[in-house]
Amino acid sequence: MFKFIGSVIKEMKLTTWPTRKQSVIDFFMVIEYTVFFLIFLMIFDWVTQNGITSAVQYLLPFVRN
Repeated sequence: MFKFIGSVIKEMKLTTWPTRKQSVIDFFMVIEYTVFFLIFLMIFDWVTQNGITSAVQYLLPFVRN
């Protein structure tokens, strides 16, 4: 058990942690990607919803006859 904890501590000392500046940059990159995909999915949802509704309204008179 102590050997494991010692190896974990040794590995943690070898780890390079990002600077505060790099952490802030990474944070805003995540926010940018999230906003981009949110807008993309909203547009995709709107197009598919309106496209299906328009297609049904267009084809409905043909089905009733």
